[in-house]
Amino acid sequence: MTTWGWRSHFFPLVPLGWALQAAGHEVRVASRPGLVDAITTAGLTAVPVGVDLDFAAVFSGQIGRVAARSAGQTTDPRRRPDPGPAATGAGMKPEITPDGGVVRYADAMLDDLVAFGRVFQPDLVVYEPFNLAGAIAATALGVPGVRHLWGPDSGSELDLDPETVIGPLAGRFGVDVDRVNLDGALTIDPCPAPMQVPLGVSSRPSRFVPYNGVSTVPDWLWANDAVGGRGRDRVCVTWGTMMAGAELTGFFGAPQVVEAIAALDVEVVVALDASQHGRLGELPPNVRLAAAPLALHLLLPTCRALVHQGGAGTTMTAAAAGVPQLVLPQVSDQHFNAGRLAVTGAGSYLADGSVSGPEIRDRVADLLRADHWAEAAGRLRGRIESRPTPADLVPVLQRLAADAQPSKQVVSAPP
Repeated sequence: MTTWGWRSHFFPLVPLGWALQAAGHEVRVASRPGLVDAITTAGLTAVPVGVDLDFAAVFSGQIGRVAARSAGQTTDPRRRPDPGPAATGAGMKPEITPDGGVVRYADAMLDDLVAFGRVFQPDLVVYEPFNLAGAIAATALGVPGVRHLWGPDSGSELDLDPETVIGPLAGRFGVDVDRVNLDGALTIDPCPAPMQVPLGVSSRPSRFVPYNGVSTVPDWLWANDAVGGRGRDRVCVTWGTMMAGAELTGFFGAPQVVEAIAALDVEVVVALDASQHGRLGELPPNVRLAAAPLALHLLLPTCRALVHQGGAGTTMTAAAAGVPQLVLPQVSDQHFNAGRLAVTGAGSYLADGSVSGPEIRDRVADLLRADHWAEAAGRLRGRIESRPTPADLVPVLQRLAADAQPSKQVVSAPP
């Protein structure tokens, strides 16, 4: 397995890694040195490759707001956006250009990744979206690549030029750009219809099993009077892990959001990265700040609603818990995820760039009051639970590897 960028990119791979290990397979997770702790604390074996890059510095100026309407979406919670992929109209995202952040991460880890592969001799390479190094390494090593989606396939938005983006990287190993398939021989899809877009590639459904990192269950969460917030509805506010890591929290008016929701007769649980706590100021009495890291999959089953930024991991974790969602998207893939969630009826979003406190309060009140949100969220949870587990996919991957053995041939590096 190989992962890049930020720990939220790695987390969706963890349950499949567990399943493969439990079936007796050797699993190695190759990534930049800065992700070693995230990999090893998940119970998987890490292989540091390449050099660390500063995520915030690399993506500075490349990740920003994308207006919902420019993506063919609507901010009206009652209207369903076009079920097809959201077209930005701007061509390739700047982070996927030849000098973009995604390419820079691939460049930083690719040589070591292929060098390790030649020693380890894997039968499969599993990688997540936008991990160009994973797809190129699989081709260079002569083994099938398996793309593991995070959720809705936001890559369907890309109009990527292989010659300029992939060609220079693949050429290091004498690999023709036409042989590199970013979708892999198989795509693992954890996202059910109608939330998912048509993939158009060979794929297998998988159940989304939430993994949100290391966590401790606080006593207030498991105590008998905690569920539902001492008789009041519980609403969670979070902002994911990537936004803080990329120093994009300036987009998020956390105090205003929390204040708006606290005006309702609810218990608000704020689950933010520790670096964001100082922005909150004095909190109302019905707001609880999670002092230690708290995995969302432990908290959300006790919540009636979730307010968040729209990252794939957060969106899918709430979907798996059957919790209605209000998304306040800030960057391109978050707008995409918010639009796909809205298709299911299990959530709403506000994405006009200047969202007021009363708008947020009213949307959350509607999520709590109107039964159709919870009903749709329950249906979405049922669709997720009906999908094959990661363990069910192990025989599929075994067959894929076995079928490729006769043609397995490692491509030598050019002189």
